[in-house]
Amino acid sequence: MLTLGTLLLFGGGLMAIAATTPMGAGALITQAALVQMGWSIGIGTIISLLGAALILRNR
Repeated sequence: MLTLGTLLLFGGGLMAIAATTPMGAGALITQAALVQMGWSIGIGTIISLLGAALILRNR
């Protein structure tokens, strides 16, 4: 479970970072794109929190 938790924590963090990549690339951000980024960041955060919970459970 510790390995799975680490993978979830790392993967969720990368997902949240990847969701904001168009903003750093200077892309034209529309309202629909912001909503999609928000959902992606939210899902990535939940995945990361699940991974952190698995890690802390094995302490």
